[in-house]
Amino acid sequence: MTADSSSLFATRVASVFERIHREQMAGLPLLNDALSVKTLGFQQFEGRILGLLITPWMMSLLLFPGAQDDWETLALGNKQVIAFPSGSYRFLSNRIDELGVCQMYSLHSPMHRFGSQAMAIAEATSFMDKLLVIPPEGIQDDPVDEELLGKILRGEKVPELDKDGNFEPQRPSRLHEKTLSPTETA
Repeated sequence: MTADSSSLFATRVASVFERIHREQMAGLPLLNDALSVKTLGFQQFEGRILGLLITPWMMSLLLFPGAQDDWETLALGNKQVIAFPSGSYRFLSNRIDELGVCQMYSLHSPMHRFGSQAMAIAEATSFMDKLLVIPPEGIQDDPVDEELLGKILRGEKVPELDKDGNFEPQRPSRLHEKTLSPTETA
């Protein structure tokens, strides 16, 4: 892929999301009216097309498949961890009309924290500048355990933490039930 083809693809993505903004998102309260659709940093990364998208409702890193990828079989919403020099990011599978299957990593949504387009562009540029560079302090693990977070949000039982903040091993229940003989009653 050349810089020209990356630029053409970025223009295509912007056009699709401008249409989505006009036809599907207009008037929704989650929109930040100070922002408009903008693409930046579109380039080739490991045979895939990578770029950042700013809209009035989200800022996301987009990754479109290369020839080596078979993302057509991925269920919408499927999560995949994709490694970059700066670390690993958890992407969500999506299908966008006129663009096809892609992976999306949400940086911000909604976008109310940005007072201007320039602020959103500065944040996006800073992220893109760091994405493909190994950080001086080394790669940090993602501290979010989505499975555990899901259990907490659903009110399911989660492991206890010990005094050091580590999970205590799950112990089997020690409940003993008395077996009643046919002549006994409870």
